[in-house]
Amino acid sequence: MSRFIFVCAVALFLSCGSAACALEDDAPWQEDLNAFLEVLLAEHDNPYFHTPRSEFELAISEYRAALPRLSRAERIIGFARLVAMVGDGHTWMPMHRLPFDGLPPGPGFSSLPIRFELFDDGLYVVGASHAHADLLGARVTGFGDVPAETAIARVMELLPQDATNFAREFVAEWLMQIELLTVLGLAEDDKVTLLLQRREESQAAELTALDEGVVYDWIFSTDGGPKGQDDWETAAEQSPFWMQAFEGHFRIANLEGATYLQITTIRDGADQSFENMAKVAVTQAEARSEPALIIDLRRCLGGDGTLNVGLVNALAESDSINRDGKLIVLTGRATHSAAVMLVSALEQRTAARFIGQPTADRPNHYGETNIFVTPNSALPIIHASEYYETSAPDDQRRYREPDIAVSYTFADYAAGTDAPLETALDQINGN
Repeated sequence: MSRFIFVCAVALFLSCGSAACALEDDAPWQEDLNAFLEVLLAEHDNPYFHTPRSEFELAISEYRAALPRLSRAERIIGFARLVAMVGDGHTWMPMHRLPFDGLPPGPGFSSLPIRFELFDDGLYVVGASHAHADLLGARVTGFGDVPAETAIARVMELLPQDATNFAREFVAEWLMQIELLTVLGLAEDDKVTLLLQRREESQAAELTALDEGVVYDWIFSTDGGPKGQDDWETAAEQSPFWMQAFEGHFRIANLEGATYLQITTIRDGADQSFENMAKVAVTQAEARSEPALIIDLRRCLGGDGTLNVGLVNALAESDSINRDGKLIVLTGRATHSAAVMLVSALEQRTAARFIGQPTADRPNHYGETNIFVTPNSALPIIHASEYYETSAPDDQRRYREPDIAVSYTFADYAAGTDAPLETALDQINGN
């Protein structure tokens, strides 16, 4: 982040004059920042790979100087921005209340009574309480007088700044949090005015947050509502198969044209090891009259990368599956961490064809999900500690592009259409 951008952000922080901006002692926050920096410098393999050291240290100094004049929400957002400057997809601060991968709850910001999703063709309302069901399916064009694209860019500064696809996966969730929107100049007095477009019609909607303590089930839910509440509607006619919930870390299904293996976490299951699952999937695919296998990693945020070898070996040794056009891998913005490692191994050792969207992070990336909680403010922070070279040493790609790119559009979501899977089946069938 440039000095200009950070100074502007601080100026935005200082504009708050409401009762909600009552200040607290900054000394504990200085201590928290010192503690985080000590952990980061001791454990991260290269904390300056994305942001030069001089730029990072200047941003830290400006944050320290501003702290006495910042509200709690402003301090949290400023802290998150510093963490995000490290850049990698394993160094960031969760914002949602719900515990994530063993983390304690995040800052506890209040959520709007609607859900957004960022598609290739814009930001849309995909879920809403009954009271706001008229907003479903509308494209968000602005937050007050701020264009949606600008709002997205502001929030992206709080997410891993080098892992841009990973950031795009989560930005819609961050945009639902009213305190965050207020700090970033996208809401006022804990109210946000959304500018919306549906076909030729424009509308404005003023929204306030849900009651404190209401949380969403974030994990793998694009449009789901608050936990334990039935007062909810979605913009989709039906959920495609890959978005439907299932128990465990993986599942195997026989589709017309191919065996389908979906992996959401690379871990052993309760009743079946990951390696055995791999053998079963390959065996089922080989047994078809026309052997073919589709591996879906679009919801796979990672796991234990050491387990990848069992699946890769089984595929590499299969003469009937390891052929061009018979082994398809679906990737997307949530294909992260150990799943990126799996993609690299498949790229190198098999004839896999990749379809969908780019992966969340670099083939060669900083990883490991280490958890640090600031001692005073109790902010949960994930930080990387290891460098994983899963491709050639000089591979500087920021993500693995698919061989066949398929857009992620609102129209497909609303119709329940799985365009990447349909494309994969077309490829297998020679269309």
